[in-house]
Amino acid sequence: MGTMMTFPETPGAAVAFFAIYAFFGWLVEVAYRSATQRRFVNAGFLFGPFVPLYGMGALLVLALGSLMAGWHPALVFLAIGVVLTALEYLFGFLSERLFDLTLWDYSANRFNLHGRVCLLYSVAWTALAFGVSVFVHPFVTRFVGWFDEQALRWFAAAFAVYYAIDIAFSVAAVLDFRRRLTFLLANFVTLANPDVERFFDTFRRLLRAFPNLNRQLTANLSENLKRRIDDLLASVGARIQDELKGRTPAYREYKGIVRDILDHPEFKRLKEFYHHNSSIYEHAVRVSFLSYRICRYLNLDYHSAARGGLLHDFFLYDWRNHDEPDLARDKFHGIHHPRIALENATAHFAINDVERDIIVKHMWPLTLTPPRYRESFVVGCVDKYLASKELLGELPLPGGRRKRPGRARRVRTGPA
Repeated sequence: MGTMMTFPETPGAAVAFFAIYAFFGWLVEVAYRSATQRRFVNAGFLFGPFVPLYGMGALLVLALGSLMAGWHPALVFLAIGVVLTALEYLFGFLSERLFDLTLWDYSANRFNLHGRVCLLYSVAWTALAFGVSVFVHPFVTRFVGWFDEQALRWFAAAFAVYYAIDIAFSVAAVLDFRRRLTFLLANFVTLANPDVERFFDTFRRLLRAFPNLNRQLTANLSENLKRRIDDLLASVGARIQDELKGRTPAYREYKGIVRDILDHPEFKRLKEFYHHNSSIYEHAVRVSFLSYRICRYLNLDYHSAARGGLLHDFFLYDWRNHDEPDLARDKFHGIHHPRIALENATAHFAINDVERDIIVKHMWPLTLTPPRYRESFVVGCVDKYLASKELLGELPLPGGRRKRPGRARRVRTGPA
């Protein structure tokens, strides 16, 4: 064990080992990120193909091998686990303190410490490091041994220059990300969609390399928008009844936007299916109209919000008691119905990208992929707000009718 884990004797060899294992770590991260995201992902903090955490971890493991030569393998394994866990915790702590960014988060895992480390991943990394030190490191040692010390010194100098440049550009990119993120959070509601899209396009590599950043960003943006929506809902809640009766100019404008959908015979079939306290059709109209009103107030794409909101639940079955070709009984309606609604919508209507995003992501975060547009956030929030009100019997039906809680009758459905 000790001969296989000998720490390099010269600085040039140490830099070579660091570079090799940092590159190996990059390959591991790329394979994992690319497989989970189903696209090539340039993983890691740096622009180049190196993950420093792996390089540092490898040198620490080699140092432990030299210090603990002849010790029982179980003790060496335990020491490696402690050191690597401490290193991961330190990197996570520094990223949060220096950049105010949480690059990874284990809070959902059991036996975690501040979300920076957890027992499951610590054991996995330790097993990987132990295996590499036994089975891979001897070959790496022979490879590095082919080069004389002069060549290793030249390599170390060149790599140090490259590495310093890469770190400088990477840190600058992260600081720019933080600066633009602060601006985005403060102005998310008023920015135009192309401006928001440019932000995501600029930092696409960083967000893909660290998916937790994407989740963190999306959660912050959705919370920012949700607060505005909640304020609006509180102010317009008392007016919903009059709005739905169609007595206002706003409702007449709204009807002009969605008339082709409301009059379509296939969409009218939604009246046959019970939903909350009425039918899918009536729920969809409520969500669509209120989303239109809010997006119009916020200077968003209220046209797409109205149409996407109307089509968000375009599924033709009773979700409480179903065994339909569209959704087998063993499938979970909450996760699968947005895709079914999208298929039905595209089969009967021409829909744009915003409307498509609204339909397929209105159940987020139950569905994993976050919304792409602010209009999608609005419809999702309105859908949840109105669903809770309908279930409690607190909202009228379109046309001024009202059902009392517990008095709603389930509609018997049959073949169309």
